[in-house]
Amino acid sequence: MLYQLLVGVFLVVKVISISLSVPNQNFLQLRNLKDVPTKYDVVKGLFVQTDDDTDALKFDINEDNFGLKKDKSWDDVLDKLKDLNDNDDGEVYKLFFLARHGEGYHNIAGDGYPEKNWTCYWSIQDGNSTMEWYDALLTDNGHDQINTLSDSWKSQLYTNNAPLPQSFYVSPMRRCLQTYNYTWSSILNDTKIPLIKEFARETYGIDSQSRRHNKTYIEDFVPFYKFEDGFTQQDELWEADKNESSEHRDYRATVLFNDIFSSDSSDVISITSHSGTVSSMLKVLNHRKFSLKTGQMIPVLVKASDFGTYTPPDLSDKDWATLPKECDSFSEF
Repeated sequence: MLYQLLVGVFLVVKVISISLSVPNQNFLQLRNLKDVPTKYDVVKGLFVQTDDDTDALKFDINEDNFGLKKDKSWDDVLDKLKDLNDNDDGEVYKLFFLARHGEGYHNIAGDGYPEKNWTCYWSIQDGNSTMEWYDALLTDNGHDQINTLSDSWKSQLYTNNAPLPQSFYVSPMRRCLQTYNYTWSSILNDTKIPLIKEFARETYGIDSQSRRHNKTYIEDFVPFYKFEDGFTQQDELWEADKNESSEHRDYRATVLFNDIFSSDSSDVISITSHSGTVSSMLKVLNHRKFSLKTGQMIPVLVKASDFGTYTPPDLSDKDWATLPKECDSFSEF
């Protein structure tokens, strides 16, 4: 597979103040789905990441056998998955591998600026005279992180009999598109095609790293990937003056899983996404908090139940963030 490799991008977390309005209300109304799970839970006892005493900061997916417990094997996981799905109790179980992209230029870009300069000015720009951080690409270190993850996958697949995902979903941001490619291209050899999902993207708004390229650009960047139905030419979610609330991101994660459970019969699924979005995924799945470092991944066995009509939450009272007031009078020069 041939992909355009462009030059760098940079991500940072910025301090933001609160706005009083929630945009994209029409977008919310489109996602009232029928015959989808209304409750999610995690099946515990298979992976150490579900244990409260596992320190996420010290955990390394590559060194720690993907988190598989010492008294468990992948055969045990697959047998458990099959047994649970064979029970005709109205519940559906799937094994997810939730991956965070490798280090992008946006992850390191703010290191060279005072916090106020970065927040109020530079994070809003597409880049500077030496680099670009709009819709960030992977750094060289990010490439190395994902190559390491890919090698770990090969070891788990070929030595430990881990299950190969049957379906692959990916965020439309360039760092995730690259991460998918570096993780899976040498394993799958074009036998699987990932589906680009808008709701798998990171928290969006204000800073340029969270604004995606248009569909035509992405088609040229990853010509063999597929787009979900309704994927828009322009980025219609990103806004220049508001940053998505965590509650809305949780909502997106819920809808993403609802979409998958209602349309995909696969038992083993890979999603390549972002730190904040994976955090929201784990939250809606009732998994404990477990932060992922760049280039890391977490397996989760999920139970979906209480199928019915999903009604989007009322987020009208959930504040979206804006730039701090101190930025109103700020001038970089």
